[in-house]
Amino acid sequence: MTCGLKKPAAPRKKGEKMGEGISGGGVDPTSTPGWVYDPLKRENLGRSVLWALVASNPVPLGAIPPFPGCGIYALYYTGGNELYESISSLELRVPIYVGKADPSGSRKGGEVHRAWEGFRLRDRLNKHARTIEAAENLDLKDFQARYLPADDLFTPMAERLMISELKPVWNMILEGFGVNPPGKKRIEGLRPKWHQIHPGVSWAEGMPERPGGAAELEEEVRLHLKTYGQERESASGVPMNLVPPRIGPQ
Repeated sequence: MTCGLKKPAAPRKKGEKMGEGISGGGVDPTSTPGWVYDPLKRENLGRSVLWALVASNPVPLGAIPPFPGCGIYALYYTGGNELYESISSLELRVPIYVGKADPSGSRKGGEVHRAWEGFRLRDRLNKHARTIEAAENLDLKDFQARYLPADDLFTPMAERLMISELKPVWNMILEGFGVNPPGKKRIEGLRPKWHQIHPGVSWAEGMPERPGGAAELEEEVRLHLKTYGQERESASGVPMNLVPPRIGPQ
């Protein structure tokens, strides 16, 4: 298995300039060529955070220990709900939801706390646990979590990579799982999709049901999981969440 790495290019001949002999012409000497691995590139920094998350030990979502800081996380389903049968696994290969927790003050434009201050990541995981526990057709014991306290400079890119590459069903199809209760002016809006399929959370029960009800949304979930319900692999056969960056001329 090559893990996506290509055979290194042959050494340059004496007098040959960098970029000569590579398809596509020369290389701009003022910038790093795209085929040279740059560990400080934003995407690569975000991916390194993602790799660290995937390598972490899972914990039952209902038994998150106390720890400080913000960071990223992934939730996994292991239960018997028919709707999520294709991703239910004790091997925790396909997350059902991913997210991040930002430092206090980051969204209000005020004083932003440092990444290791407070308990933002732990609190967000506990909030998810309460939401699942309130749902009538889910069992909290069927959920595991991986989480990684991390510098908030890199977590947004890591979250975007997880969503774009792994396409968790609660992020892509059933939005509304992680939202806060709406204010009085928004309570008249339609019930969030996640709460339409998983009733039981008190504030969502007071909102109007969506046209088509749960059945239409359940069909969307099934269609999505036909494509993304298995661990996706790259052309090299390596799981997408573990694919290393390509190195060398493409």
